[in-house]
Amino acid sequence: MNFVHRYLRVYVKWSGHQKHFLSWDKAPNNRSIEMTSPFTTGVNPDMNSLTLYNLTKDEFNYFQKGRQVAITAGFYNSDASAKNGGLITTGTIKSMTPMSLDGVDRSIQINFNHFPDISEDVIKVKKVTKVRVAVKASARKKAGTVSVSDLISAYSKAKTVEYKKWLAAHPKATSHERGRKQKEFTKARKKYNSTIRKKHSKKTKTKKAQAHYAKQVHYANLSYKKGTKASTIIKDIAKRAHIPLGAVKLNYDHKYANGFTVSGKPLSAIKKVADGANTDIVIEGSKLYIREITTGQKATLKLNPETGLISHPTPSDDGAYDGQKFEAQALMRKEVRVGALVYIDDGVKNYGKCVILSGQREYTTSTSTVTFQFVPYNAYKKANAASLKKAKANAAKDKAKAKLKEKNDRAKDKVKKDATRKKRRKRKTKKKGDGKK
Repeated sequence: MNFVHRYLRVYVKWSGHQKHFLSWDKAPNNRSIEMTSPFTTGVNPDMNSLTLYNLTKDEFNYFQKGRQVAITAGFYNSDASAKNGGLITTGTIKSMTPMSLDGVDRSIQINFNHFPDISEDVIKVKKVTKVRVAVKASARKKAGTVSVSDLISAYSKAKTVEYKKWLAAHPKATSHERGRKQKEFTKARKKYNSTIRKKHSKKTKTKKAQAHYAKQVHYANLSYKKGTKASTIIKDIAKRAHIPLGAVKLNYDHKYANGFTVSGKPLSAIKKVADGANTDIVIEGSKLYIREITTGQKATLKLNPETGLISHPTPSDDGAYDGQKFEAQALMRKEVRVGALVYIDDGVKNYGKCVILSGQREYTTSTSTVTFQFVPYNAYKKANAASLKKAKANAAKDKAKAKLKEKNDRAKDKVKKDATRKKRRKRKTKKKGDGKK
């Protein structure tokens, strides 16, 4: 179809209500509207900007923070019997400028995106530990407290007195009878000593557990043990931080040889893990997707001067694609988005099947365009393979370092244990030698 009449519709929705504004080339719907809508990879939600002019007082009041906005855009043919376009972006109003009044015309600028507000607080986990509490000297032994030794001594004296009384009562007792009575008293003393010491030991342990130790609560950074998979970490962080997560399909779901600690914002931590897994992050439809950006995409759009391409691609490489990254501009096409597969031919050079990396849609009072960065599909696959190889090599290095550290730690522990055993053997040998003397 021929791109003749451009159009843009703005829908604002709240509590079962919906209002819409239309801007195209024919009166009375030739309203002045401007919009910018970027699309990129990463964890920072793309913020859309929308400016509407010539609003009535009632129309101005439609736009309030928290209400939903949806924008459709495209082109009609010459007789408006067919159109090429569709949904461009949606979102929730995050902020807006105060109404600007120029004569009788009211205008407003609105900022919105389709991702919920995520807490930037570092994730902390509750940890409870037992700590020894210092006991004052005055509290160790109260005045008048009878010790175990005192009790044993008092019992022994009482048995001695009892034995003497028995002797006085039995002056004609034989030596055998006296010896048997002494054994009875000795047995009673031993039993008492054993019983009283056990009771004291149990009481001491109970007091020590209750009074000398206390629970201490503190909050530490969220951490994962060694061997935890990248996908497990991402899903757990998202769950804890209430991040709406879409599909997670990592190019390299490696295990962290040294574990992983979340020391920053939840979204930043997820990005760090995804980078280590050589996988892009894209925010789509209010969810965070972590997967290769061309997943599920089909190359159906052929972009050339007849289908909307309005500039020759210019190099814009950042070094990642060996000079094969380009920037171009086309008429607004909803198909041009992150990860889209598009055949591009500017009439001078045929770039073949390409991958859209990022860009920005713009609708002004006179234009309706999309500026985008792309890279030929083969160059994209080659760069991804190289970065994947590098990610695997880095993971292998970390694993080797972790194994070496573990081996060294075992060796140090063995040296300490051997030294302890040697000291014990020396002490035993010395004791035996002293006994022989």
